[in-house]
Amino acid sequence: MTIHRTCGLLAALLIAVSAGTLLFAQETGEVVVKRGTIENDLYVAGRSVDVQAEVQGDVAAAGKRVSIDQLVTGDVLAAGEAVTIHAQVQDDVRAAGRSVIIAGPVAGHVVAAGETVDIAKASTVGEWAWLAGREVTVAGRVGGELKAAGQVVIISGEVGGDVELMAEEIRILARARIDGDLVYRSDNEPQIAEDVVIAGDIIARPLLHKEPEGRGGGIVMLAALAVVTILYALLFPVFSVAGAEALGQAPFTALGLGVAFLFATPFVILLLIATLVGGLVALPLLAWYLVSLLGGMLTGVIFVGNTGLRLLPGKAGTQARGLRVLSIVVALIAIILIQIIPAVGALAVLALFLLGLGALQLQVWRRYSQ
Repeated sequence: MTIHRTCGLLAALLIAVSAGTLLFAQETGEVVVKRGTIENDLYVAGRSVDVQAEVQGDVAAAGKRVSIDQLVTGDVLAAGEAVTIHAQVQDDVRAAGRSVIIAGPVAGHVVAAGETVDIAKASTVGEWAWLAGREVTVAGRVGGELKAAGQVVIISGEVGGDVELMAEEIRILARARIDGDLVYRSDNEPQIAEDVVIAGDIIARPLLHKEPEGRGGGIVMLAALAVVTILYALLFPVFSVAGAEALGQAPFTALGLGVAFLFATPFVILLLIATLVGGLVALPLLAWYLVSLLGGMLTGVIFVGNTGLRLLPGKAGTQARGLRVLSIVVALIAIILIQIIPAVGALAVLALFLLGLGALQLQVWRRYSQ
């Protein structure tokens, strides 16, 4: 559905930016705890990240669990399985995760995506908020406009501007207040309690896009990707497997390289094109960039397939061509099934692509160094 694509796209963009934290992190580890006062920007990454310090600058944090509890004078950029922000944030918040909870005052705007996104009752957002998830709940106050997309959207707080919602189920609970228009896109009528205050109009609009009935195009794309991946693995067996192994050996490095290569390379190409001599270098670099975008996905698919092969009992036969082809087909099916999961599926596929892209660059560098 369009709702799921919206959630996935917003989450994917956030996680791509947040993944760069791993590359530039000032501190990484299994458990990272920061206390006291930090007089500049803070970049941290780990399995568990707990920021209990007052930060006089921006905070960028990535981990399985991320918690930010004290004053932050700048922006907050956070990504993880569970992201909780109790801090007073004097600028903007951008967060992505399976669970995202904003429970403190935010002076600027909020952009958040996840399986569940919650603007808690104690939270106030000074400006606007854009939210996406399987379930989105707004119990606090949003000073400006609110845009939300999800399977279920629930509003029980206050919104100082217009509200635009796209969801399968929309619930406006008792004592909620909307000072502007309520615009909704849904196949179902919104459930609005009797004592809800809506200062503007209630406007129904059609969904932006309907999924096509036929799935022939998707099947063709899947078959084409399978053929290309199999050819890549069979024509370059050593290189393709080495790239996948590089991903498993240094996932953080691969992820950081993938993000840096994806976003920095186009700017480098543009700068080279602007110079007469650099234009000669820009063309092969552009060609490599386009090849790498495909190669990154292929490397990710082969990594998933290899992981499946390692689960087979015994080592014998795991390098056989038949098994390797079968592992690629199974890996592609698994990736397609993962994408069905709203928001989280898109995050997983994007992460796999970035990991594969970085691992490919890492493998090329190792070969060049040798």
